[in-house]
Amino acid sequence: MTDPAGTNAGGKPARAVGIKEVARAAGLSITTVSHALNGKGQVSAHAQELVRDAAERLGYRPNRVAQALLSGRTGILGLVAGHRSSEPWERTYRPYYAAFTAGAMLEAVDRDYALTVVPAGPRGDLWTRVPIDGLIVVDPVADDPVVAEALRRGLAVVTDGRPLEPHVALPYVESDIAGGIEQVMDHLHAGGARSIGLLTGPELDSYTLSSDAAHADWGERHSVPTPAERVRPGERALDSARRLLTGRPDAVYALNETYGQAVLEAAAEQGLAIPRDLMVAAMGEAEPGARPPLTMLSLDPRQTGSACAGMLIDVLGGASPDALTLPSRLVPGGSTRRSDPTPMRDRA
Repeated sequence: MTDPAGTNAGGKPARAVGIKEVARAAGLSITTVSHALNGKGQVSAHAQELVRDAAERLGYRPNRVAQALLSGRTGILGLVAGHRSSEPWERTYRPYYAAFTAGAMLEAVDRDYALTVVPAGPRGDLWTRVPIDGLIVVDPVADDPVVAEALRRGLAVVTDGRPLEPHVALPYVESDIAGGIEQVMDHLHAGGARSIGLLTGPELDSYTLSSDAAHADWGERHSVPTPAERVRPGERALDSARRLLTGRPDAVYALNETYGQAVLEAAAEQGLAIPRDLMVAAMGEAEPGARPPLTMLSLDPRQTGSACAGMLIDVLGGASPDALTLPSRLVPGGSTRRSDPTPMRDRA
């Protein structure tokens, strides 16, 4: 006899209840019970009820290892960043990944899957040692080696961000970068900016390329100068911000919060008042107590992570989901709130 802790009367661990015990208690064959427990074959509703009652009464728990061997499935989703660059980059985007992972994890658990974050860095093969059914790749790059290897191994793949060549046919979830930057640029222009710079990143991933293109396209359509400066690999964002501000733009949109703070620091060095002389906006989440509070383009990474996990599970279930675009949201802050929208260069 065993107690709730799973030990017998002598204090030794009880042997796990197996499918044979469930079959004996239900009065059915092992094959019928196996089909009922694994959702295979033709099993009557009455037999399914007998198996369910017997399994619950005996405390049956499926052997996940055995199930994985039989089905080829582990019930585990992998999550990996497409970037394989340096520690400074990881610090820049860590808040986004934390929120994204939280959303993906909750969705996975709600749908009876586990989620593990797998590494892709200098030792980029480490993730291949983790038993997973499918992979979420954040910010894919062109000719992405992680995506290519996952597909070679027969894994289902979903990307956060539009996949690039040669994997453009993959299902994906993306934030509305073009629409979001349109909001930001309109907001800055309405505030008096007549030259709107962009501080962008060194990685040519989906998010960066989409941001670069949307910024340049808006400038062309509105006949507004849109100078851009790219942070070089291994370079401090502050040095890039200094270069950008030598052209004296009225406003700057930064690709992330770290870059936005670098623009604020460079502006302070050059004696530029925020937002009177220079308006600054960035992608990220507004931080209470920031001085000045940055105007932010929020992409809602938690929702995006949840959507990616849900889409990957649907793919594993045999679905062919359409791409999903999630809205972005402009959150104005003190860094763009001018009392006089007239640009400094146009004031008497």
